[in-house]
Amino acid sequence: MALSEGTLVGVTYQVHIVGEVKNPGTYRVAASDRLQEVLQRAGDVLDQGSARHIQIRRRGSSSRTYDLVRFRLFGELQHNPYLLDNDVIYVPLRKRSIQVVGSVRRPGIYEMRGERSLADALSLAGGMTIGAELSAPIRLVRFVDGTKQMLDIENVPLAVRRTTISNGDVIFVPNVLTAKNTFDFNVSELPGDQVFFPSYEDRVFVLGGVYAPGPYPFSPYHSINHYLTLAGGTTKLARLRRVKLIEMNGKTRPMGVQEQTTINPGDTIYVPESRLPPESWVNFVLGIAGFGLSATTAIVTLSR
Repeated sequence: MALSEGTLVGVTYQVHIVGEVKNPGTYRVAASDRLQEVLQRAGDVLDQGSARHIQIRRRGSSSRTYDLVRFRLFGELQHNPYLLDNDVIYVPLRKRSIQVVGSVRRPGIYEMRGERSLADALSLAGGMTIGAELSAPIRLVRFVDGTKQMLDIENVPLAVRRTTISNGDVIFVPNVLTAKNTFDFNVSELPGDQVFFPSYEDRVFVLGGVYAPGPYPFSPYHSINHYLTLAGGTTKLARLRRVKLIEMNGKTRPMGVQEQTTINPGDTIYVPESRLPPESWVNFVLGIAGFGLSATTAIVTLSR
């Protein structure tokens, strides 16, 4: 005879939680607790963990796999089972993920399980919102062998069902308010990926003839113009034809503000001005003295 939840009150079990959770270990839980509640005791599934392939290993029985996302999003109770004494809950690493952004009800990063089509991905994200621009294509960003591909998918049911999705895809659903604007569709990171800048310094310094000189966060997509904009733009005295890029090793080279070149973490963009009185030079040096080693290198280089 199946036990009802009422008959389990007061009974406790010992369960073991291992894998990608915040606090793995052995826990005493109520027999009326389900899988999701027990995982929350362990701090829940980590970002790199799989909430869709959770295994429950039971003594004398083969392990079974559960998909908590199906329970959380669609209320499928069979994926949030009761536990038994000495069950082992194993949370593996995520394997395949996509990101859905823009005019969808539930934008975010989703682990893939049985999803294969763009229609499946949109279903995970709750479907499109009322602001979705149906006459504009859905944009799919994909990297193949290190090369970025941009796919335009016609926003009609047949095309959406036939388009297959791949691990790491980023899906953009356009909005009626921004459909006429042009975007570069660059992404700061890919689903399931971990971007790391192997550098002591993760900032770029903008000095000289700008309104807000200082350090700014490095971005692999930013050009000199981007950094000058972050620094408030150039002053009226700025000599834009004399802009210099100072590398961390002290090497200096002239740069055009419209030039598309690689700017590395720790680099300094220096915009000279047509005149800089002595007192302004002192304030300039004092103002950037606390920026760090890279700015100090720039000061020494400019003082030569």
